Amino acid sequence: MVGKSQVSTAIVGCGAFVKAVHLPNMLKEGRYRIHAAVDLDENAAKGVAKEYGAAYATTDFDKALSDPEVDLVVLTTRHNKHAGMAIRAAEARKNILCEKPMGLTLQECSEVLRAVRKNGVQYCIGYNRALAPLVCKGKALIAQQKRPAVIYHRIQSYFQANEFHWILDEKEGGGRIISEGCHIFDMFCALTGAEPVRVSAEGGIFTKSGKVTTPDTALITVAFDNGSVATMCIPSVGNSQAPKEWTEIYCGNMAVTIENFQKMISCVGATKEETTLPEVDKGHAVELKLLADALLTGTPVPNGAVSAMRSAVLCLKAIEAIQTHRVISVSPAEYGS
Repeated sequence: MVGKSQVSTAIVGCGAFVKAVHLPNMLKEGRYRIHAAVDLDENAAKGVAKEYGAAYATTDFDKALSDPEVDLVVLTTRHNKHAGMAIRAAEARKNILCEKPMGLTLQECSEVLRAVRKNGVQYCIGYNRALAPLVCKGKALIAQQKRPAVIYHRIQSYFQANEFHWILDEKEGGGRIISEGCHIFDMFCALTGAEPVRVSAEGGIFTKSGKVTTPDTALITVAFDNGSVATMCIPSVGNSQAPKEWTEIYCGNMAVTIENFQKMISCVGATKEETTLPEVDKGHAVELKLLADALLTGTPVPNGAVSAMRSAVLCLKAIEAIQTHRVISVSPAEYGS
């Protein structure tokens, strides 16, 4: 589709996230045309179709896959549907923007990677944190130091004792490490500019719904092949009054903090600089811009299938490390690099 002026898009999953984030950003970007709206809830699909001028709304995913007008399918369904729908989209020769995670098991993710490669389609996973403006600024500062970095990132939430959110459901959402930790692993890889070699972790099930079967809280450390080290703190027993995310970066004579992707304090040598954005920016708009560039002009896709697979492998190895109390090795061959 290189050479076209717009990306004809089918939105698959017309829930709160896509309506609050992707659709407004697509409208602002200007190079996306919403052609179809797909949802099991027909009224939800009709609502999106009406608001964004789509040609049709449907509950039938196959209708969008067989539509020659569709260039890109945007998958924002529940997590357990991602892999199967991405494979079907690849087999239909449709380009794919899949919200995280890639899949819930290593087998699922591997099958997605194979389908994308076999059918020659473009695949972008929704890891936006590494594209956030302040994270990109932190990455540039690390690169200037030309030394290994020490990184810490907190992504905290609170789940009430009597609440069993679908994200915590191992079979539907994958649990917090798979559903949210994947973002942070990708960000660690981007910041360090290196490949992961080892994962260690401690944690477990700290929420008290009684239905959670996979770790929901952990401290996870990743070692990289350039000597960098990064730790994620992912508690599910935090407090909503505190910033959900917080990043710290240390490298050479440098200390950087980023509060919730909006405020940054960077101390480099004798210089201290503060940057505050008008609003929280987690990189969603940049992701869509780079994806449009890739589809319309042939530039590289942001967060392609290998990046998606790499974070999936790190998530699954982190869970293994928590459950076994062992340090787990990581190899590029495991994520198709």
